[in-house]
Amino acid sequence: MPEIGALIVVDNSAHPLQRLIPNRMLFREAPLKSLLWSAVGSVGLCLLLVELWLVAGLLIDHGRLELSAQEAPELRSLTAAGAESADDEAAGEAEQPPIAGRPLVWSDTGILPAVWRARTCPCGSLMAAAYRRFSPLQTNRDALVFLSLAAAITGGLIALANSRGRTRAIQAAVELTKQERRALHRQTLRMGPSEIQESRNGELQTLFASDMDTLQEGLSTWILRLTRDPLRLVLLAVLAIATAPLEAVAVMLLTAGCWMLIFWQVRQGKSQSALNKSRSEEKLRLLAESLRTTRLVRGYGKEMEGFEEEQFQHQLTRLSDETSAALRQDWVQRWGLATMAAFVGAVAVLFVGHQILDDEAGLSVPSAILMFAALGCMHPPLKNLWHFSQDVSDAAHVATRIELYLAQAPPIGQAVGAKFLQPLSDSLVFDNVACESRDHRSLLSGCSFQVRAGTQVAVVSTDPWEARAVAYLLPRFIEPRTGQILIDGEDIAWVTLESLRAETIMVSARDPFFTGTVLQNIRCGNEQYSLQEATEAAKIAHAHNFVVKLPQGYETVIGEHGEQLDQGQTFRLGLARALLRNPALLILEEPDEPIDEGTKSLLDDAYNRIVPGRTVIYLPRRMATLRRSDEIVLLHKGAVHAMGNHAALVKSSPLYRHWEYLNFNVFRHELEPQAV
Repeated sequence: MPEIGALIVVDNSAHPLQRLIPNRMLFREAPLKSLLWSAVGSVGLCLLLVELWLVAGLLIDHGRLELSAQEAPELRSLTAAGAESADDEAAGEAEQPPIAGRPLVWSDTGILPAVWRARTCPCGSLMAAAYRRFSPLQTNRDALVFLSLAAAITGGLIALANSRGRTRAIQAAVELTKQERRALHRQTLRMGPSEIQESRNGELQTLFASDMDTLQEGLSTWILRLTRDPLRLVLLAVLAIATAPLEAVAVMLLTAGCWMLIFWQVRQGKSQSALNKSRSEEKLRLLAESLRTTRLVRGYGKEMEGFEEEQFQHQLTRLSDETSAALRQDWVQRWGLATMAAFVGAVAVLFVGHQILDDEAGLSVPSAILMFAALGCMHPPLKNLWHFSQDVSDAAHVATRIELYLAQAPPIGQAVGAKFLQPLSDSLVFDNVACESRDHRSLLSGCSFQVRAGTQVAVVSTDPWEARAVAYLLPRFIEPRTGQILIDGEDIAWVTLESLRAETIMVSARDPFFTGTVLQNIRCGNEQYSLQEATEAAKIAHAHNFVVKLPQGYETVIGEHGEQLDQGQTFRLGLARALLRNPALLILEEPDEPIDEGTKSLLDDAYNRIVPGRTVIYLPRRMATLRRSDEIVLLHKGAVHAMGNHAALVKSSPLYRHWEYLNFNVFRHELEPQAV
């Protein structure tokens, strides 16, 4: 028998989300559009800050500029560059004729003072050109109106760009999540029902649904922050440094040092809080002991009661003292951090204020405002990048789980050179078969029995999962650990899966339906079966009568989002689906839920119709099925304990009689001990 392991290979060299969306993918399609929109938003933010800086300068300076006589030619060359004549000079002449020792004054010049201060900046020539070309910038009131409108338009552009960038990031995350769901679906079909207890179905559904939502949110955060925050941080830093190089660098270094110190203090505080919480929980456990010693205290009277009360008060006082101490410590830490932040802020303001008062430094109030505004706007992207890994940790965990699942090789595979299996015509043999569940619990151990073709055999067990393991082994939904399963002498491990599963079909009342019509569920998507053939199969299984009573008959949608069927109807419809394919070996797991007498009669008649010329293995839930079986295989502790028909086993096997009592005796529930 070929052994096929579940090989799992996962590359741990990169972040799980980075393996889903490498950096190169950020420059393709939706992520690239998110990057471009984010760049527009970041540039717009810098432009908005500059516009607000110009407004602040206009309101502070009132468009008034004082220069020495030596600086006047430089101003004229700055504002009249490219002018065709002297009359085109934007700055015009000073209000008063030049007087020795007195400065020249220009009034109502709009943003000219800001243009003059920015003349040495990299963008100074650009501002001067804008001042010359846009006449509204050359007078105070017109400049105020123009800049206000420009700021409003820029703010709208920023909002639009941020919204579009976020939308593109979400679209990229949705597309990636869609691909992962498709990959999960393909992998689930490849893996097959390899777990008898189906304990992983719930995990896979969670992974496919809610966990995928977590992954989508994490991916959108990952894309958005990588395409927006680094570029925005760089542009804001450049703007702050270009405005006031020395002051910006000094404030950034001071703030960074304060931030690191605060972070270290917060981390220490969290560790101390965790320790305090652990101590409090220990004290609470000691206090809770008094709740369990009531009988002992009452039994020994007042002496024990006084001792217990003293112990309780002592522990309660210690708990209260430790809680108060922890609260004081937390308050002191918070006060200290707030004081530190305030002190650093005061130092930064003092330093910048000193530079403003120092005429040689050349730092103006509007420039200081612009610098602080740019540095303040750096806080959100810095915070986002600092908490980046933490914010996407849940999505990274989901991505890792998906990777591990997708990396698994199917436990059931087809051997190279596998043969085509002919329909069962002689015998089915279990030869010393052993198998175990995914959690390595032994289900079968040394299980051996033979079934003659054309007979009805019931497989029962003291542990229900052992009988179910037999049913799962036949279509190779699971593999035996040791031993062989032979059909007409052919080991099913060496035959093609398609031919094996075409002739070995399992029907269970717990089998779900696809969301689709009744006809689609009977055909299983195979259009080669006609409506007449599907209807005939439903009639044999006694499903036709209830199907035609459904709102649209065979066109009625069933499944999770359609009409709901009970277990009896589900079982009969599944039986019709199997009969349409006419398998030689049919495995029937009867409904667990109680069914009415009418359904029982219909099932008995359906069995009478399908049994001739076919081998049927039952996992019975009814006494009538046991009695109609030619042979019953009783499994106990993974091996065959007894074989025979119902009457023979009742006489010869005490274990079978015990099993029959536990499953079918009408008084079994009445004699069970009741909980007090």
